[in-house]
Amino acid sequence: MKCRECKEELEVARSCGRVRMRCTGCQKIYQIHEVAADLDDKTVAILERYTAIIYD
Repeated sequence: MKCRECKEELEVARSCGRVRMRCTGCQKIYQIHEVAADLDDKTVAILERYTAIIYD
């Protein structure tokens, strides 16, 4: 997955019971629902490991 701002890779960032997507370039944090339409198979496979994702 690519960042919408700088086109660098997004990584799954988990902290304090929350799961977000963080850009490895500009460090922008995205909530899952913000990038849900852009999820690729690799990222979906990672997110499937979590039992619940909170959309806040």
